[in-house]
Amino acid sequence: MYSKRRSTSIALAIFLSFLSPSLLAQIPASPALAQSSNSNARREANRLFNLGNQQFDRSQFEQARNTFQQVLELRKQSHDLGGQGDVLLKLGQVYEILGLYEQALASYKQSAEIFSKLGERDNQSGAFSGVGIVYLRIGRYYQAIAAFQQALKILPQAPVALNGLGLAYTYLGQYDKALNFHQQTLAIHRANHNLRGEATSLLNIGSVYSQRSQYPEALNSFQQALEIYRQANNPTGQVRSLNLIGEIYNLQNQSSKALSFFQDALKLSKTINDRRGQGIAFNNIGRTYFNLQQYSQAVKSYEQALAIRREIGDREGEGETLGKLGELVAKQNQSELAIVFLKQSVNTYESIRHDLQQLPADQQESYTRTVAGTYRRLADLLLSQGRVLEAQQVLELLKIQELRSYTRNARAGGQTQGSPLTPPEASVISPFNNTIAMGLKLSQCEQQKPYCSDRDQLLAQRNAANTDFEEQLDKLRALAKQQLGKDPAQLQQQELTIAAQNVVKAQPKTVLIYPLVLEDNLWLVWGTQAGKQGVVFASKEVLVGRKELAQKALDFRNLLEKSDDVKQLQQVSHQLYKWLVEPLRAELDANGIQHLVFSLDRSTRYIPMAALFDGQHYLVDRFTISTILTAGLTNIQDKLSPNVEEDPVLGLGLSERVPNFDPLPNVPDELNGIIRSGDTGVYPGLKLLNKDFTTEAFKKLIDYRIVHIATHGQFVPGNPEDSFLVLGNGQSLKIPEIKTMTDLGGVHLVVLSACETAKGGADKDGIEVSGISYYFLTSGAKSVIASLWLVNDVSTSQLMQQFYKNLASGMSKAEALQKAQQSLIKGEGSTVSQTRSDSFKLPTGSSQSPIAHDFSHPYYWAPFILIGNNL
Repeated sequence: MYSKRRSTSIALAIFLSFLSPSLLAQIPASPALAQSSNSNARREANRLFNLGNQQFDRSQFEQARNTFQQVLELRKQSHDLGGQGDVLLKLGQVYEILGLYEQALASYKQSAEIFSKLGERDNQSGAFSGVGIVYLRIGRYYQAIAAFQQALKILPQAPVALNGLGLAYTYLGQYDKALNFHQQTLAIHRANHNLRGEATSLLNIGSVYSQRSQYPEALNSFQQALEIYRQANNPTGQVRSLNLIGEIYNLQNQSSKALSFFQDALKLSKTINDRRGQGIAFNNIGRTYFNLQQYSQAVKSYEQALAIRREIGDREGEGETLGKLGELVAKQNQSELAIVFLKQSVNTYESIRHDLQQLPADQQESYTRTVAGTYRRLADLLLSQGRVLEAQQVLELLKIQELRSYTRNARAGGQTQGSPLTPPEASVISPFNNTIAMGLKLSQCEQQKPYCSDRDQLLAQRNAANTDFEEQLDKLRALAKQQLGKDPAQLQQQELTIAAQNVVKAQPKTVLIYPLVLEDNLWLVWGTQAGKQGVVFASKEVLVGRKELAQKALDFRNLLEKSDDVKQLQQVSHQLYKWLVEPLRAELDANGIQHLVFSLDRSTRYIPMAALFDGQHYLVDRFTISTILTAGLTNIQDKLSPNVEEDPVLGLGLSERVPNFDPLPNVPDELNGIIRSGDTGVYPGLKLLNKDFTTEAFKKLIDYRIVHIATHGQFVPGNPEDSFLVLGNGQSLKIPEIKTMTDLGGVHLVVLSACETAKGGADKDGIEVSGISYYFLTSGAKSVIASLWLVNDVSTSQLMQQFYKNLASGMSKAEALQKAQQSLIKGEGSTVSQTRSDSFKLPTGSSQSPIAHDFSHPYYWAPFILIGNNL
């Protein structure tokens, strides 16, 4: 089944495939060229502009770029302002397709400025729509929305802008808004008798319905689009519609119907020589045969899809088909070959990182979300064969991929090297590729009537390639049996593994734990120090599926936040402990482990690991606990100084009532207990409270080693652009403002003493739990302390003051947090309650009616998690 991200990307591809060649066609041409003394330059500019358009239409984008750049210079020489605006619009399109987004934005914005001066409102609106399209490409949806809205202010019924808004809101999961804009666009196209535009809108509307699992409505929209394309004799549109209709039937488990539409799409795409359409259709047919358990037919279809996708350079499609082949042969108990295919798939996706701009833009949008399943299947197979270190490398890659997908930043985590093939695995690749290539030639030959004259020769070559492939595969299987349990990655020491080893070696008696949550089972992969052997990785399989684990995690969170029944809470916590820690407990005790570092996966990200209960004690009673996003993103070289004078603290806080938020009366005491002033506080630094806590004050953090922010805040699951911290004037400090701060290398620790800065959402995958923390870490900060749920004002103030006292005494951050949490568990504090939220009810009473009690309940001490450097 396609993920929601994949479905949205299909909608974007539909929109943009029609938009790019026709954006200017929807905009009236600029006024006649201004008179110029340089008539030769003018004529040459016109000639080159026509040439550039021809190159653009033939998809010769590099040539078109060079040509349009020449045109721009000539029109500057002839002082043809309107002509400059026209060519800048065209250059914007070219840059956009080439993935040169900064240049595309600059071109569109320059053209908008020119057309504004000339008073050409239609062209100005079109330029702003171009800006919006680029922002859609790079996942900056709120900026895209602003650009499209600006276009609509100029030209209220601009269909490009309306369509763009629909796509932006689809990405943001606001399907009602998205549907409204697509329906407006549809009405405009119908009023203008624009059949092509009408069909495009119907496909976009169908994609929204598909996102909402409204399959009958989606099917109806796709069928209407298909009928229009048939009436207009547009076979390319028909191929696209047939494939989408087939996908809807697959989503409804109607594989036979789906197969019929895919086969029609294949037949038509062959008729018009639409190679990309053929590749998609063959891949869809292979997936459908797989669902029907007709595996030999599925293999043939996937091989055809792979050959075509390689031929046309569809790298994202190649990676997808390799992953599907891996899944298929794994189903047939051919684990060795499955690993080869899955590694190739992963490596294809990883290689895209190195030359991302060369990938077609619609593929850039689509591939990041669809690859996670491939990484999981590969890690599962490697673990089942005892190849733990290789699996650990894949898990690191998976974490990076998830961050890239969630943050919509294709370069998050830097460059990666993929999952290397062993020499025996590599020896299988060439004969398999020969088999695929010869199979494609033979298929093309046999499509001719009569067969081509080379058929017998091609058949012999294909059979010889098959024989070679089978011989190499037999050698791989035999070698795999001999080396069962010997991990090839032990000899390779890839960068990702070295990074994980560094995390383990940073502090004695540390274990790094990776849970891998699969549909039907859970793997625990862990690395510990083992004397002269260095860091050794091992794994254990736990028989619990994704849904059961996710439900228990949800039950645990609900009990933590809403119940004072500690016994019930501990029962649920104990079950999670049995799955996530108990299988390793003998190893932990035998090695005297004191420090647990988790790289969590899916629903486990929602679990405050400190509150897991072993039957007698919480986990935090025995171990220090921290988490990492990935080993590669964890800087363990930096430490706080033993001299507190060298680690000044910037304290930012809000205590007063502001619109929509209650006062936080304990924040001043919290900051006073941390930052030295008179007889109070332990660290030197600066306190900026209420009206002094401004955006400019926030930017001062680059001058401090520790930044403590005590205020309201919220991380909005699925929409990081909506996430915020509340400033002293009640305004929101949005994520984009944090993302622009790339010079936080001197900041060692950011403490977000606020509500829900790492709050999980309802999608049960948990990638958003890193929340605002991710943006601080990727801007250079070494570590972040954040909260999983709405926190209590008084208990938070007490915990934070104790944390800083511990830190100042020389403890590591993980130990300082552990001891502060233990102090609350032991009941070392009793006071009244005031939650940092006006909507949350404490376990023992309402925030409107303070009740005296201690803070031993995990609700008070468990929400804060340490992410990143734990030293």
